[in-house]
Amino acid sequence: MPTDLTPAVRLRNATKRYGSFTALDDVSLDIRRGEVFGLLGPNGAGKTTLISLVAGIARPTAGRIEVLGHDVVREYRLTRRAVGLVPQEINFDPFFTVEETLSFQAGYFGIHLTEERLVELLSALGLLDKRRANTRALSGGMKRRLLIAKALVHRPPVLFLDEPTAGVDVELRRDLWVYVRKLSGQGTTIVLTTHYLEEAEELADRIGVIKNGRLLVVEDKQALLARYGKRTVRLRLQEPMPEVPQRLLAAGAELHDEGRSLVLSAGAGQSLVAPLRAVASEGLLVDDVQTREPRLESVIIELLRDHDSAHSAPAIDDVPSHPVPIVSADPVDPTLGARTLYRKEVKRFLRVPGQTVLSPLITTALYFLVFGYSLGGRLREVDGVSYSRFLVPGLVMLSLINNSFLNTSSSLFIMKLQGTVVDLLVTPLSYLEILGGFVGAGCTRALLVGVLTWGTAALFVGPALPHPFLALAAAFLVSACFAACGLIVALWADKFEQVNFLPTFVITPLTFLGGVFYSATMLSPRFQALLHLNPIYYLIEAMRFALIGRSHVPPATGFGLMALLAVAMLGVALELLRRGYKLRT
Repeated sequence: MPTDLTPAVRLRNATKRYGSFTALDDVSLDIRRGEVFGLLGPNGAGKTTLISLVAGIARPTAGRIEVLGHDVVREYRLTRRAVGLVPQEINFDPFFTVEETLSFQAGYFGIHLTEERLVELLSALGLLDKRRANTRALSGGMKRRLLIAKALVHRPPVLFLDEPTAGVDVELRRDLWVYVRKLSGQGTTIVLTTHYLEEAEELADRIGVIKNGRLLVVEDKQALLARYGKRTVRLRLQEPMPEVPQRLLAAGAELHDEGRSLVLSAGAGQSLVAPLRAVASEGLLVDDVQTREPRLESVIIELLRDHDSAHSAPAIDDVPSHPVPIVSADPVDPTLGARTLYRKEVKRFLRVPGQTVLSPLITTALYFLVFGYSLGGRLREVDGVSYSRFLVPGLVMLSLINNSFLNTSSSLFIMKLQGTVVDLLVTPLSYLEILGGFVGAGCTRALLVGVLTWGTAALFVGPALPHPFLALAAAFLVSACFAACGLIVALWADKFEQVNFLPTFVITPLTFLGGVFYSATMLSPRFQALLHLNPIYYLIEAMRFALIGRSHVPPATGFGLMALLAVAMLGVALELLRRGYKLRT
C-alpha cells in the first residue's frame, strides 16, 4: 500500500437522484490505493450508480467525488485518465475488429497503441489469435475479455470491474481471477461488483455492502467474516434423536435431517469447545463430522436481512488528502483524441459504401434521367441555363444536407442504443473535441457525396464551375450546420422514429420546396412570398450562384444565413454536450 494516505477514490455525501427516486443516498467512502474493494448488494442497490459517478458517466446531484485527490467534475480530464471501466453490459461497435477497437480506445486517451502494448494486452487476456476478428464474431467470454482490455489500454491506476464475469464459464472466471490478482500485485486499485460472492471472497481485501442507495457496512473482509460469520460443526449420529437434550439445547445445538444430524454453531469470538464437551457427556455416538467456516455469502445475506434502509455505514475519519499527480505511462498526443473519433467515424461509414456513397450517386443519376430529360425536353431553359444544369445546385445541396445530418444523427444515436457511447463518456475527451470529431466526420461524408454528386451531374451537363471557392465554402458551411443539427437530434432522440422525424417531415420537404427543381420566377407572387420564408431556399440560391453563376437573391444573403445557422447549431450542440444532455444522466 502507498505511504501517502490520499485515497484512490473518495466520496463525501455523494447523492444521485433521478426525479423523486434516490439511487445513491449521502454516501461517504474511501477506497484505498492498491486495494481490491468489493462493492456488494442486491440488484438496484446503487452499485453501478456509484461507479458511474466516479467514471464520469453520470453527474452527482450533491456531494463531492475525487479520484486521487482530483474532483471528478471540475478536473474530469485528469480523473478520467486515471480510471478504467469494465461496464456491466457488453458494448462493441460491430463495424470494427478487436485490434481496431483497442486502437480507437487508446486514441481517445491520446495514446498511440504500440504493437508491443497491443500484443501484451491480447496475450494476457487470451485474445491474440482474435486480433483481426470482428467484434460481433466473438463469443460471450471473448467479449468480456475484450472489455477488460479496453479498460486497461491506457494503464489506469484505478480499475472498476462491474460484474466482469457475469454469464461466463468457470474456466474463464478463474483465468480472470488470476489476472485481477496480477493487476492488484502491480499496484492497481480495483473496485469489484459481483453477484458471485465466491469471487468477492476470493479477491477482495475490503467489503462494502450497499442497499437502497445507502452503505450498510464497510469493513476488512476477514474482520467482517469474524464479526458476522458463524462456524458450524455438523455431527452425523449413529441413532436418530427424538429431541435435543437440555444441556445441548442450552449450548445452541439444533437437530436436522429428522434427528439424524446435530448442528453446533459459534458466532464471532465464541468457541465450540463447550458444546462439543456437552455432546461427549451425553454419550452420543457419531458416524461423521463436518465443519464449516464462515462464508461471505451467509454474512451478506444476514446483513441485507437485518439492516433496513435507514441504516448506513458509520462515519469515517477524514484522512489527509492532496492531489496526487496523474501522469500517463505512455506519451500523450493532445490532439489524438479528436482525430481518433473523426477517423473512427469516417471509417465507419466507409465500411458500408453501398449505403453511404453509392446510393446517393444512383439517386442523382435517376434525378437527371427522370427530371433532366423528361422535363428538360419541355422546359428547355430556366433562368438562362439548361434545365439539366439548373438542377445541379439543388441536388448537390440536397446531398450535403441529408448526408451531413444522417451521418452524425445515426452514428451517435446508434452509439446510445448499443451502449458504446460509454467508450466516449469515460475518456478525457473535451466537449469541443467530441463535437469536432462528429461534425468533422459528418462534413467529410457530406463533402465526399457532394463532390461525387457534382461529378455525376458533370457527366450530364459538363464540368463548368464559375466560383469553385464559393462552392467549397457553401458546402462546408451547410455540412457543418446540418451535422451539428444531426448531433442535437441524436442527443434528444430516444427512438429511431424521433431521429427520422426531422429529415422526413422537415428537412426534406423544405429542401424540395426550396427550389431544387424549379425557379422562383416559375411561381405566382403568393408562392414566391412563401418561398422567401424558407431558409433552405437561400442556401440553394447561394450554391446556385457558386455552381452556375445565377441567383435570385444576393449571394451574401445566402452565405450570411449559412454562417449564422452553422454558428447557432454548433453552439447549441456544444452546450448540450457540456451539460451531458441525455448522455451523462
